[in-house]
Amino acid sequence: MKILRILTKLLFILTLLISIQMYSAKIVFASSLSLKISPTLFKIEAKPPADVWAPFILENQSNQPVNLTIGYKAFDPQASQNGTVAFLKNGQQISGLDKKIFDKIQVVNTNNISLSSISLGPKQSLPLRLHIVLPNNEPSSDYYFSLLFLENPNITDQNISINPISNQSAYSSLLLGIGANILLAVGDKEVPQASINDFSVPYFLEAGPVPFTLTVFNSGSHFITPEGFIFIKNMFGQTIGKIKIPSTVILSGTGRTITNYILSNENVLTTQNENQNQSLQIIWPEYFLLGLYTATLTLSLSADGPTYTRSIHFLVFPINIILGILIILAILIYIYKRIKNKNKLI
Repeated sequence: MKILRILTKLLFILTLLISIQMYSAKIVFASSLSLKISPTLFKIEAKPPADVWAPFILENQSNQPVNLTIGYKAFDPQASQNGTVAFLKNGQQISGLDKKIFDKIQVVNTNNISLSSISLGPKQSLPLRLHIVLPNNEPSSDYYFSLLFLENPNITDQNISINPISNQSAYSSLLLGIGANILLAVGDKEVPQASINDFSVPYFLEAGPVPFTLTVFNSGSHFITPEGFIFIKNMFGQTIGKIKIPSTVILSGTGRTITNYILSNENVLTTQNENQNQSLQIIWPEYFLLGLYTATLTLSLSADGPTYTRSIHFLVFPINIILGILIILAILIYIYKRIKNKNKLI
């Protein structure tokens, strides 16, 4: 009986705890901000006078409405190398010649109405356009910045730029939101100027894959998007491999290294993170290699050139495999001789 009373009390306590858990107030988490912008990168070349229209789509992927304010944030070109976007610090002026370039840029809707803020309902997408108007006397220069859509901004930098037409602002602090990178080249189209500071590969390898390193420095006044290939020949002069150079943008006055290591790319402020890490690699994915090889780089700075070529050599010799084969042969020869000598004795 005593045991029965104890079990009854335990059952009552357990039932009470379950009831409290079921009827207690539950914590409800609001869905987080989820935005998408497409495209995420604009490469614009404009010769003044120019009237540029760049369409894009802004989408609210969450289940709650969102209010966004439009703004701009300029890059620090010297710090924004090797795929890392670094914004200017508070008080720093943009690197281009026109310090009021943001006054000539607006975001407009399909009715060409300039916007300073945007409201999006749940799952709503909105087609927009980036409108840039450049006068005839606009100086030749590059401008690198992010077009930002920020939720509830409370700190703006009025000293950098405020668009008097649309009240779009340049921000000195980053808040929750999303953005797209803008590369704006103003002026006549010029012949790209760059140098290959490094094209290398480990001279001796025991096996593949074969990693290459390429560093290109852009000494021109506008950003470039070089493209090219690496052709690999064996010791008999036969072309046995072809590697496409990953497409990348190199800002004016900066360098870019493409290597076998993964490069970090802190993109624009965004709730999405699929573009925050970008892998730029040059790898020949062959494993079974033996002998001396020649790799020839062909790199074009633009569709119209100029084109640079450079060749390097590397040797692949699988020491461990060769040693293993030699050891196995030595063992087989030893066993063969032992058996042969044993047969002679018989």
